[in-house]
Amino acid sequence: MKLIKMLFKIYGWIIIRPIRWFFWKMIINTSLRLVPKKDFDKWRLPNLHWWLLYKTIFKFFKWLYYEAWRPFCKWSNGWRQTYPLPAKIIHRIGETTAGFAISGGQCYHCGSKSGDPVNLSMDDTGQHFKLLKTWSVGTPDGTDYRFYGITICPRCGYESEYEDGSL
Repeated sequence: MKLIKMLFKIYGWIIIRPIRWFFWKMIINTSLRLVPKKDFDKWRLPNLHWWLLYKTIFKFFKWLYYEAWRPFCKWSNGWRQTYPLPAKIIHRIGETTAGFAISGGQCYHCGSKSGDPVNLSMDDTGQHFKLLKTWSVGTPDGTDYRFYGITICPRCGYESEYEDGSL
């Protein structure tokens, strides 16, 4: 069991984390900046390279995630009837690249769907989520009831901090 967790850890550091970093850098550079600009005591450097990658690579993988797999499926009255292997492969490629940056939905370490921190945080048994702190914050939209804890991926055992709220 420890060998499997070690292999997932190596896989996470070599494959998953660089992909996530790369696509996250693209999604936070959606607007072009050609000259350095100071924002809130921090300098923002020119981002032509990230912006070009966003407009080309990210948009392509976003298309894979949302649209490219759909023609392979059979549809009836707007509902998917089949989900063949080519559609699954294309959708998974888009999901592990641009899909993560758009909506998350997988373990930060091994890329497993079963390690989605949002779903793991709803575990009331304490097996995959350890609740550490709760508090409330007043906002213009009402009271935001927040919580903080540690999620534990059921596939690789990776523990990560997770925080969310009611608003």
